Amino acid sequence: MILRRFPTLLAASIALASGLANAQSYEFRHQVTGLTAKMTESAPEGLSDIDCGLAHCYAIVDGVIWSVGYNQLGQLGRGGTDSQWTWGSTGQPASKVVAGGYHGYALHNGKIWSVGRNNYGQLGLGDNLNRETWTNTGYSATDISAGWYHGYAVSNGKVLSVGYNNYGQLGLGHKTNADVWTDTGQSAERVEAGYHFGYALSGGVVFSVGRNNYGQLATRDQSDRSTWFDTGHPAEQVAAGDAHGYALSSGVIWSVGRNVQGELGIGNLNNQNDWVNTYKSATKIDSGRYFGYALNNGSVWSTGYNHAGQLGRAGTSRQLSWGDTGYLADDIDAGGHFGYALSGDTVSVVGQNTHGQLGLGDANDRNSWTTLPQNSFSEEKTP
Repeated sequence: MILRRFPTLLAASIALASGLANAQSYEFRHQVTGLTAKMTESAPEGLSDIDCGLAHCYAIVDGVIWSVGYNQLGQLGRGGTDSQWTWGSTGQPASKVVAGGYHGYALHNGKIWSVGRNNYGQLGLGDNLNRETWTNTGYSATDISAGWYHGYAVSNGKVLSVGYNNYGQLGLGHKTNADVWTDTGQSAERVEAGYHFGYALSGGVVFSVGRNNYGQLATRDQSDRSTWFDTGHPAEQVAAGDAHGYALSSGVIWSVGRNVQGELGIGNLNNQNDWVNTYKSATKIDSGRYFGYALNNGSVWSTGYNHAGQLGRAGTSRQLSWGDTGYLADDIDAGGHFGYALSGDTVSVVGQNTHGQLGLGDANDRNSWTTLPQNSFSEEKTP
């Protein structure tokens, strides 16, 4: 599915300058989960954040949310339900934004705002009505992450959850949906929502909850969990996909769960119900639905499903192991079947573009990294 969250590039730059290569700041999606790309001061002027969901993306430009892509449920927050093939402003101020399956969350002045599909109450507004513009939920948080039909937030050091709960993914000890943000009692610093499951980082250890049909919870079985499970695995970052996950532990990628498309990057198609070492070094990880990205020595690496060219390795053949795309980047973000990368002052995209989510003004897929026009995030851009 989605998404993708992680350390900010600015924090990483400061860390490198001081010799602390593992210092973190974080955003999760996707982020520690996904899908969120933090941009540096060398990014296109005013651009500070990009995060992508199933087929839509958000960015923060000069403190305001911009959006692009699929919009049938109003998830772009631009009013109306027409999909958009180029980036445009929503007018909503925010300091952080994350994209889910068909909805999104943002933090503004410490409050959670939401938009888009709300069939299971995932917007946290106490009803099941979709929203086409950003709406204040009234709840406070320091971190947020959006899954397919559910969401997590960290408030006062505790995980809050909302939305669809058929597999216990809300971590409330039952399987009843919730249309308001509800305290799970789980302590955490960061959260990451996958398709119908989630991860939390608490004291540097990964906890998991929800659907476990492929062992994605790292519980060493395939039984769902409706309360948070301590996997015992240490990590600095986590990322959750459709039914698989990644953890970055001491700069090495570990993976777990579904591996039907090689998304675990371990050279075979065997599912895993516990964390397995890929022996691949990285400074950042992110997950799409059935694939993943990593940054290794400044280069984008990828693995897994590749039907739309989302791996950026030319062609559309799936890959069972992590491989170098040859594209140098400072940061990455994975959407459903596509991705964004920042390299200096350039934003590039790759993969599925059925709904214009690549922001290139068309609906053609790309199987190699393609640079966005420099004025993509400018009000003065040519229509």
